Amino acid sequence: MKNLGFTKRLADIKPDPEPEVSVPDHKIDEVAARHGFVAREPIQKVVRRKEAEPSANLNIRPPVSTYNRFVTWAMQNRLSYPEALKELMDRAKID
Repeated sequence: MKNLGFTKRLADIKPDPEPEVSVPDHKIDEVAARHGFVAREPIQKVVRRKEAEPSANLNIRPPVSTYNRFVTWAMQNRLSYPEALKELMDRAKID
């Protein structure tokens, strides 16, 4: 049988030590940017204001006439849709 060089035990095989590299991170980032690589660090989302309580989705398909009335009223009162819905429910005294 031909010897393929597998005479060592697998537990005895160790990787070569990593060479010491002292290149500053900003230099690496510059080279990466030139080659089209994108940073993997998470992007911080900018938020105008913090939510006072958890939110949920509300998906409805009202008639266009009702939708137009709601959106127009919300814009006239400078309210977001959640704020406008809350205001209308408060006015209707719905708990």
